Amino acid sequence: MSWSRREFVRSVGWGGTGMLSLPFIISRGREELSARGIEGQTPPLIEPGFIRISGNENPRGPGDAALRALDGRVSFKVGRYPDNPPGLAETIAGLYRARADNVLLSTGSAGLLAGAVRAFTSPERPLVNASPSYGAPVGTARRIGTPIREVPVLPDLSIDLNGMAEAAQGAGLVFLCNPNNPTSTFHSGLSVAAFIDEVRRSSPETMIQVDEAYIDYSEDPIGGTAVPFALDDPNVFVTRTFSKAYGMAGLRLGYAIGRPETMQKIEAAWGLGSVNVLTAAAAIASLNDPAHMERERQENARVREFVHSTFKGLGIDAPLSNTNFLFVSLDRPVGDFRDACLEHRVQVGRNFPPMLDHCRVSLGTMGEMRRASGVFAEVLRTG
Repeated sequence: MSWSRREFVRSVGWGGTGMLSLPFIISRGREELSARGIEGQTPPLIEPGFIRISGNENPRGPGDAALRALDGRVSFKVGRYPDNPPGLAETIAGLYRARADNVLLSTGSAGLLAGAVRAFTSPERPLVNASPSYGAPVGTARRIGTPIREVPVLPDLSIDLNGMAEAAQGAGLVFLCNPNNPTSTFHSGLSVAAFIDEVRRSSPETMIQVDEAYIDYSEDPIGGTAVPFALDDPNVFVTRTFSKAYGMAGLRLGYAIGRPETMQKIEAAWGLGSVNVLTAAAAIASLNDPAHMERERQENARVREFVHSTFKGLGIDAPLSNTNFLFVSLDRPVGDFRDACLEHRVQVGRNFPPMLDHCRVSLGTMGEMRRASGVFAEVLRTG
C-alpha cells in the first residue's frame, strides 16, 4: 500500500487515534508541561479556533523527508525493543566532523540537562545560570541540594557574560542558554569563545554547558555554535534538541556533543532513555534535508518580523529575536495581559520571574499570528 504524505499524516495511528498525526509529532504545549515538571504526558489537543502560542514548538512540524521516513518505518518491526538505532549518532557526528562517541542521545533534552547538573554540581559546587533563563537546570539543582548562583540579564535582555564568568569561580557547572530562553537574545561565536576562555582561566575545574536549543533560528547558526570548543575541551559541552526548528517535540529527541569522557559522565549520572526507531528515522531524514531547514528558518523569520512590527506599532518594545518567540515589555503585569488574551482564545506564555512585566510570545503560523496580533492590539489598547 502506498500513502501520500497527506494521507499518512491523517491516517497513521491505527484505528484513527492519530498516534503519529502531525499534531502528535509537533506536540504543541509539551514545553509548558515540562516547565511545570510534568514529563511523559501528552498535551491536550487544541480546540478549533484556539491559538496556543505559549510554548516554543514549531507549528509547521518536520519536513516531508521526515514524514516519508516515518511512513516507511510503520510496520510490525516496531514491536521489537531497540537499542539506540544505528546511524543516528553517526549522522549527527558527521555534521561536525566528529565521531559517534562524541554524541550522547536522549529522549528529549530534559534528561541531558538533569544529568549534567547531577554529574557536575554538588552542595560544594554551585550551578550558575542567567536570570531569567531556562529553568530546568535550576529545578534539578534545588532537588539535589546544589546552591544556585543566578546572574540577572543586562538591560538589553542579553546574558551578562562577564557576570556569569565571575559567578563561575568555584562553581561546578555554568549553564549558558544561547540563544536565551525566554529573552530571545543571542551571543556571537566570538563572544562565547571569550567567555569560555575566561571561565577556563579563572575556574579551571568548572564545567561549561552551552545549550543551543534555538540556534537554528539565530542570525549565525554555523559560526555561533560552541561545538568546536566542546570537541576540543573536556570541560565544555553543547546540548541541542529536535523539538524546535526540526518540529519533532512529540517524538522526543535531544543530544549532547563533546569529549567522550564528558559524555560518559553525563550518561552515568541520569537515565536518558532509548531513542525509538521512528524518531531516529525522522531525525536522520531531517538532518539529510538541509534545504527544508533553510526554508523553515526563512518562514520563521518572516513570521517573527511581522509580529515584531506589530508590537512596535503598538508602542511595545521587544529585543530583536534570534529564536521562534519574542519577549515583549508590557509595562503592566503579564498575568493581566495573559488573562485578557485567553478570553479571546489566544494563550501566551507563562511567567518568567523576576521579569513579571514581560511576556513571551511564541510564534505560530502566519495565519495564527495575524489573528493573534489583532487580539494583542485590542487588549493593549483597551488596557
